[in-house]
Amino acid sequence: MTMRFPEGFLWGVSTSSYQIEGGAPDDGRGRSIWDTYCATPGRVANGDTGEVACDHYHRYPEDLDLLRDLGAKVYRLSIMWPRVLPEGGGAVNAKGLDFYDRVVDGVLERGMRAWPCLYHWDLPQALQDRGGWANRDIANWFAEYTAVVARRIGDRVENWVTFNEPSVSAWAGYEEGRHAPGVSDPRAAIRAAHHLNLAHGRAVSVLRSLTPRAGVGTVIPVHKGRPLPQFKERDGHLVALFEDKWNGVFLDPIYHGRYPDSVAERFAEHVRGGDLAEIHRPIDFLGVNHYFPSYIQASQKGSWPFEHADPPLYFRRTEMNWAIDGQAFQEALLFVKNRCGNPPVYVTENGGAFIDLPGPDGRVDDQDRIAYYREYLAGLLRAVSEGADVRGFMPWSLLDNFEWALGYAKRFGLVHVDYRTQKRTPKASYDFMRKVIATNALPGF
Repeated sequence: MTMRFPEGFLWGVSTSSYQIEGGAPDDGRGRSIWDTYCATPGRVANGDTGEVACDHYHRYPEDLDLLRDLGAKVYRLSIMWPRVLPEGGGAVNAKGLDFYDRVVDGVLERGMRAWPCLYHWDLPQALQDRGGWANRDIANWFAEYTAVVARRIGDRVENWVTFNEPSVSAWAGYEEGRHAPGVSDPRAAIRAAHHLNLAHGRAVSVLRSLTPRAGVGTVIPVHKGRPLPQFKERDGHLVALFEDKWNGVFLDPIYHGRYPDSVAERFAEHVRGGDLAEIHRPIDFLGVNHYFPSYIQASQKGSWPFEHADPPLYFRRTEMNWAIDGQAFQEALLFVKNRCGNPPVYVTENGGAFIDLPGPDGRVDDQDRIAYYREYLAGLLRAVSEGADVRGFMPWSLLDNFEWALGYAKRFGLVHVDYRTQKRTPKASYDFMRKVIATNALPGF
C-alpha cells in the first residue's frame, strides 16, 4: 500500500542555532542564557556545551548541500539573537548578520526557501540580567531585534516564524528550571508566558510593516493529554487543564483573543488594556511540533494539580523515554483543527532519538527511526483525511546536535555527526526521507 500526500505538500527540515552553530567565541557573538546554563555545574549532562556543537557556523555550505540532496524545499533555520545583538539591543554585530545573510543566500542558491525562526530559546544573557521574559519590556526589545533582522534578510524570506515553542521557554525555563535560564518561580513563569505572547504580537506587526509579502507564523508544541489508564476516572478532568496550560495559553490568545477560562485568573494581573488585541493579530500559518503523547496524573507538588507521568509499559519508546504513538500525532493535529478553526499547519518538528551505532562502513542503519517516521507520517495522513489542513512536514532534525540539558547524549538527526571530527554521514533514515520527499508518498506502510 502507498499513501500519498496532498498535491503541493511542502517538505523541509528544521534546525536551531544554539544546537548546531557553535562558533561561540567568533566574530563578536554575545553570551546567551544557554552559555550561562551550560557553565553551571550539574545543569547539562557530562558538562557538555554548545560552544562547538556541529560547527555549522563554519560548515554551513556542507550542511546546505545535505539539505538540497535530501530534496528539501524549505529550511527552517533559527537566528541567534546574541549573535546579531550581543547585548540584546543597541549596537548591531555586523559579522553576525553577515553570517545569516550568507546562509539565506546559500539556501536560495540551492533551490530552497528560507523560513527563519527569530527565537529558539537563546536569549542574550544581557537581557536575562534585566529579568528576561519575566520583564514586560522584553516585548519591545524583541520587536527591535525583529526589525534589525527583517531589514537585513527580509527581501529573501518567504515565511517568518516568530517563536519556537514559547511554552517550553516559559514553563521549562521559568517554572521547572530544567531549561535555561533555570528559574523555578511559577509567578515569573506566568509573566514570561504572557510576555512571550505579547512579543509575538509585536513582532507580527513589525514583519507586516517591513516584509509585507512574506508570510508570518509561530511554532507551538501541541500536546495531546491523556490520563494513565488505571486512573482514568480519577484524573480525566485534569487533561483539559493540562492542554489549556501547554496548548491553550499560546494558541487561544492568537486565535481567539483570550486566555482559556481555566487559567485566565492566573494571567489577569499581567494583562493590560490592548494586550490581547495585539496578540490576536492574524497569522498566515501555524507550525506544530509534536513527538509523543503526554500522560499526566494528579499531583500536589507544584502550582498545578497535575504532573507528567511515565507512559504505559505497552508502548515502544525512544531513547528519551517518549512513547511512540502515531495516533497521538493524529489527535494533536485534529486538536488544532477543532480549537483554532483549522488554520494552515506545517509540522515543523517531529522525530525520535535512538541509539545510533555506526556499522563497519560508518553508516547508521537506523531502522527504529524509519519505523517512527512511518507511523507518524501515517498519523498525519489520517488527520488530513479527517479534514486537517496540514500543508508540510519538517523532520527534527537534519543533524545530530546539542540536545539542551541532555548534551550530546541523544541523537535525533537524519545525518550522523562525529562530534570529534565533525564528519557528517547520512543515515538510513536520510535515504528513507529522501524517497518519501521524491515520491510525495509513504511507501510500503
